[in-house]
Amino acid sequence: MGLKIVYSEKHKKHNPTREFILGRFEKYKECEKRVENILIEAKKRRLISANQQELIKPTDHGLKHILKLHSQDYVDYLKTAYKNWLRIGGSEVGVFPADFPVRDFANKHRENKGGNGGSRGYYTSGLHSVIVEGTFEAAYEAVQVALTAADILVKEDNTHVLALSRPPGHHAHGDLCGGYCFFNNAAITAKYLIDELKVGKVAILDIDYHHGNGTQEFFYSQNNPLYASIHGENDYPYYWGSASEKGTGQGLGYTINRPLKKGTKDEEYLKTLKEILENIKLNFKPNLILISLGLDTFEKDPVGNFKLSSNCYLQIGKLIKGLNLKCLFLLEGGYALENIGENCLNVLHAFNDTLIKSSL
Repeated sequence: MGLKIVYSEKHKKHNPTREFILGRFEKYKECEKRVENILIEAKKRRLISANQQELIKPTDHGLKHILKLHSQDYVDYLKTAYKNWLRIGGSEVGVFPADFPVRDFANKHRENKGGNGGSRGYYTSGLHSVIVEGTFEAAYEAVQVALTAADILVKEDNTHVLALSRPPGHHAHGDLCGGYCFFNNAAITAKYLIDELKVGKVAILDIDYHHGNGTQEFFYSQNNPLYASIHGENDYPYYWGSASEKGTGQGLGYTINRPLKKGTKDEEYLKTLKEILENIKLNFKPNLILISLGLDTFEKDPVGNFKLSSNCYLQIGKLIKGLNLKCLFLLEGGYALENIGENCLNVLHAFNDTLIKSSL
């Protein structure tokens, strides 16, 4: 089987320089080098050539698929937030909310929520989602990258696809940005695969260190797609991802959460992943699998708190490959810049016979 990559340089338009952590500004970790270093490693492994001619540019699918999951007023906010921020004298560092309106109350007074700048807090769950001039364009393009990858996956035989979607998406809700996420690339793509491309059952496997709270919420009461996550226990996004969260109504049993303790190493992680994959294969029997590929589980990642080795990602790829399903990989987190390329390509190694081995 072959492996194809969908990529757009427009991800570089989302280029915040600072984020606010522990009462101080620090260098923004969700940077363009994350994607560019993956491409550098792909060249080393001979997956793509020096001129990157094998990279597939996304097709513009429009806003309609975004609007099936994200509200129009939220989309409008993302389009205008930075310009309005500068208009009132905000710093070029990016848009930061001053406060977070209580939503139950704010929803009863929606006509007033944006008049005094309250929309900045209303549409975000924290301070990581820094909006700059190019954020909307980059986030929109990230969705197009993911949807184009879905088209290729379905239309071409013997093919797996990596969508280098940046900014990532699994923390984004219908009208909330969160973490480093603005549009939920995985959720939008899953719905597109099911509703538009008619692929049947879709499983979403989220292996980011952080729970994909946005993705889970979209499908919590539905029985397709299935959502399964392995993530850090009692860590961001806090209050999400308990093992007791299994879905509701028709979706009961179609959400699987396996929180693991800080410091989790290769053996325990791989055992948990194997159990989840067996559950998915035997009890759900999907037609394809969408992987929210987070690489912040790495032992040197500055954000995550697991201790996975680079070699572990080779084993992760082999286990996923063992499902014998078409796989669509969507980039989520991963902030150890020197290692992200190696770890990403290690996961993908099992999916392309022409990839040369890493230096491991």
